Amino acid sequence: MATVVPLLLGGAVWLAPMHAGSEDWAALHSGRLMHALDRDATAAISVYEAVVDHLDPDDPLRADYLYWLGRAWFETGDAAKARDTLSKVDSRAAVSVAAGALYGRLDLDRHRVGGIPIAIDPAATDSPLIAGWGSGTAPFTVTPSAGGGPSTISWPIATEDVRAGFLAIGVDPNAGALSGVRFSARSSEVILAARVVVETFDGHTYAGVPSVLRPGTWTDVHARTSQLRPQRPGDPVLEPTNVNMVAIELAPLDPGAVSSAANVLLRSIVLDGPS
Repeated sequence: MATVVPLLLGGAVWLAPMHAGSEDWAALHSGRLMHALDRDATAAISVYEAVVDHLDPDDPLRADYLYWLGRAWFETGDAAKARDTLSKVDSRAAVSVAAGALYGRLDLDRHRVGGIPIAIDPAATDSPLIAGWGSGTAPFTVTPSAGGGPSTISWPIATEDVRAGFLAIGVDPNAGALSGVRFSARSSEVILAARVVVETFDGHTYAGVPSVLRPGTWTDVHARTSQLRPQRPGDPVLEPTNVNMVAIELAPLDPGAVSSAANVLLRSIVLDGPS
């Protein structure tokens, strides 16, 4: 099946029909070189879009082009087009993990917490709570309380994969100091471990002590920032005003107790400020 690969001649994009193969890889790397060396994301977009438009939907290169196209849109400052492009990456492709992580980061930026303290309402249209990125991540559902209390989140946990998943909240640089994170949670089927992980704007991560979530029993989790420990030896003590993201991480406690239909329920998520 013939495909089309862009050739850059005199600054214009010319289209020449070619068969899928090494030429397609050459076009991909041509765009990446422009992107990396010349920092010309706009020119790279022209390369990626021209090829994507003429590749078969099942072409194995399509996911790679879409990922790099999404990155290029991100670098031009068009987050909406970046998200739309990244959402089209085939989940079976090797690049889908990187695409999902970038999409998640872009989603995190859309509704950052503007001030601390704050009680998170997952039912709000501008809720800052998102499902984290990674293998097996699934969307969550929200059930508002009939009596006016906190909404309840129901989130599928792919425990058959024995991998951790997380829910994330983005924090604005001017939101204030974070003193702690509180929430209530329970498991539907298997015993889970839940912990709070905080990421700073300069890329350091800090984790709390895991709490055990048992089926049918609500557990109150309270992680104080003073108790969070760096995940890399030698990292500085957490600065409470330097929090970029708060994550609630969940994983099966017993790798042998697997389930394809397990859920975790959460409610009353609060980011505390200084008392």
